[in-house]
Amino acid sequence: MKTDSIIAYYDGLCPICVHEMKVYVRRGQGRVLLHDVNGDIPDDIDRQAALDALWVRKSDGALVTGWDAFIAIWERSPGFGWLAALTRPTVIKWPLDKLYRFLAPYRPRRKCADGACDLQS
Repeated sequence: MKTDSIIAYYDGLCPICVHEMKVYVRRGQGRVLLHDVNGDIPDDIDRQAALDALWVRKSDGALVTGWDAFIAIWERSPGFGWLAALTRPTVIKWPLDKLYRFLAPYRPRRKCADGACDLQS
């Protein structure tokens, strides 16, 4: 784990989320680590809150969520820094965060069969 690594707490039952997070892992070159919130999670993260929006633990231990979580990921993923810089100003970030939190509950999710899920991280 690199010293500037972050951990993205994401919904591993969401195919779109899984695909997107894998892109960041490939691009992040060890600076973006994944943790599926459908499995064990740290005590300081509420599972439902983490299912409602992306969460990231920054290298200093601070937790950020929503659009700030995406910005933290983009800052560590080569090729996405411009997107972090573009959406960081509050006047842009605030409406994007509101839109993300409104749309996130409508994302597709795989269903568990017989009470067992195939969890990916």
